[in-house]
Amino acid sequence: MEQKKKFILAIPTIIIIIVTIVGISLIFYNRHFKELSREDAKLLAEKVTSINNISCEIVTESTMQGSSQSIVDYKLKDNKLITKNNDYLTYENDDINSKIQIDDTEKIAFTFKEYESDIQIFKESLCSAVQLLKSEECEYKFIKYETMNGIKCAEIELTEANARFDIWLDRKNGMIVKFEGHDNIEGVGEVTMTRYYRYQIGTVTDNDVSEPDLSGYTIEEL
Repeated sequence: MEQKKKFILAIPTIIIIIVTIVGISLIFYNRHFKELSREDAKLLAEKVTSINNISCEIVTESTMQGSSQSIVDYKLKDNKLITKNNDYLTYENDDINSKIQIDDTEKIAFTFKEYESDIQIFKESLCSAVQLLKSEECEYKFIKYETMNGIKCAEIELTEANARFDIWLDRKNGMIVKFEGHDNIEGVGEVTMTRYYRYQIGTVTDNDVSEPDLSGYTIEEL
């Protein structure tokens, strides 16, 4: 009789243990094996739309004949952007509609009355996965979960007409880690454009995006 009572009293504990094990198993399954739906991929990718403090280096390569690798470094904070490439440093302040492009070799600084916003171009690049996922013309396919450059990613594929896009999304913040665009160009064949995104979020300081000192530069207004 005493043993029966102990068994009955132990039942709730056994149930709790079973529920806990099942719960942990489901969490593990969802994180590592469950396919990412298109809607979940879109929600993940949309996280980048709220980022306003990021340091990001974008490396672009193409199989197009005559093309070369390009590396552009961006630092964005509070609607101020510093862009660096091999030729120029560009400062843009969206709050006061100001853009300055600096040629350090020639010691010339160009200011613009009207200009194409580098901030907008940069943000569109960060959000390219979101736009493709929203497009009804693109077919969606989940490929796999994969670790790339130490980052846990979800690899997805989007296909339209004559193009295919392979995208690796950071599973933590929705950032693009790698983007491959495959286009079939008439008379050329398939051309692949690959972009690698190397980024840090929330690390940019006010000093990183401060307006450059133009002392000693020739200033030309465009």
